[in-house]
Amino acid sequence: MNKFLGDTERLADELFLIGHDDYNGKPLAAANLLDSALAGAILAELALAGRITITRGDVFVADNRAWQDPVADRTLGEIVRQGDGHNARAWLEFIRPQVHEQVGLRLVSAGALRRHSRRTLTLRMTVRWPGRDPNRVAAPRVRLAAVLERSDQPLDIRDATLAALVRSSGLIRVFGLPEHAVAQRISAARRLLPPALADLLAAVDATVAAATLSIRR
Repeated sequence: MNKFLGDTERLADELFLIGHDDYNGKPLAAANLLDSALAGAILAELALAGRITITRGDVFVADNRAWQDPVADRTLGEIVRQGDGHNARAWLEFIRPQVHEQVGLRLVSAGALRRHSRRTLTLRMTVRWPGRDPNRVAAPRVRLAAVLERSDQPLDIRDATLAALVRSSGLIRVFGLPEHAVAQRISAARRLLPPALADLLAAVDATVAAATLSIRR
């Protein structure tokens, strides 16, 4: 089991916590935005760990060893089964329908969250992910906000990727910082990312745009 906010902390876990209210566990962004970015975070976890690489928008397996994490290993196993060279956008679409529940349950298993479901008057099922300790689950947002506020220091690769995914989710406002300045800082950091991560983030943005357009129609 991964340690919460420890040495084996997962990128998608941080994005999930940033994207939900610390107390009631309600999502702070539209599902199509947040889930597309969470799917990107899963692929980014695998890329940062050297399990996959992304070349000109296509995904290739670099190391097929299991990571002892159910979410990442499920995705990596499917990539191995389907073979190299499939487009990152296709993988994002494949991961997205299950990613919210999978990452949420990973955080439940880590002791960070509880899963609370109920039916509304219209019989629609809603799921919330309240934190067991609001200060604890707020830590990723507080940490990344502090990093983004220090404009004199460059973001490392991991934080630049996380910040870009936060922006793709439409969540910049949660930092409580001037949004235009934060967006500029994220854009500058993103331009310095390795090509594989830059290609992945471009695929996330395209997936978000397509999903948003389909909803507007």
